[in-house]
Amino acid sequence: MEDISLAGDEVLVILARRHLAGNMRLQRLSPEEIARYHAYVLEADRQRHLLAHGLKRQLLARFTDAAPETLQFRTGHAGKPALSCEEIHFNLSHSGDWVALAFSAGHAVGIDVEQARNLEYQNLLTLIAHPQDDPLFAHESPVQAFLSNWSMKEAVTKCLGLGLSMPFTSLWLNHGGNADFTCTGKDGTWHGKHFIRDDTHIAVAVPGIRGDTRFRMMEIGQACLRRL
Repeated sequence: MEDISLAGDEVLVILARRHLAGNMRLQRLSPEEIARYHAYVLEADRQRHLLAHGLKRQLLARFTDAAPETLQFRTGHAGKPALSCEEIHFNLSHSGDWVALAFSAGHAVGIDVEQARNLEYQNLLTLIAHPQDDPLFAHESPVQAFLSNWSMKEAVTKCLGLGLSMPFTSLWLNHGGNADFTCTGKDGTWHGKHFIRDDTHIAVAVPGIRGDTRFRMMEIGQACLRRL
């Protein structure tokens, strides 16, 4: 099994498929998380919620030597959830068949995962694009261009804790090769990684220009979950 640990100079990205939700214990979630679980109408939404928050607790417990159900969270900058007493940053996202989580011991982090749906992506792209976005996007299909652009920009806004309240048209993207990207806005610059797994786009972002941050991504399966 690959080492599930968190070094100070890295961002760890964990991917898990939705069907693994059956391995999670609902009672380990907080009363608020359990209430949100029961509020979902669709079983797929319940599975994504349970897997995302169950993994969040299991992995943070592993990094902090605590029991998953004892972890306490607070509302951080701009309403972004944060651990109450540990300097470990995290963020989570889910879409379609995937749940994605990002962890960092050094700085804020944001992650987004997007699986294609039956939408008019050509029209949607014009609503989020910036005139200075890298022209490489123009060579992609409307679906891939939109999902690339959206996932990277949402990873940035989630890193800030602003999510969809920040206009994506205020951010412009540049490809850096080797899955690297940078994103610039009036409030700063961010860098990160953008991956595509089974036609699903995953983007993770941290503050600042490209530096020594190492991004490590791993997909966990049922055997790995049993060892957490």
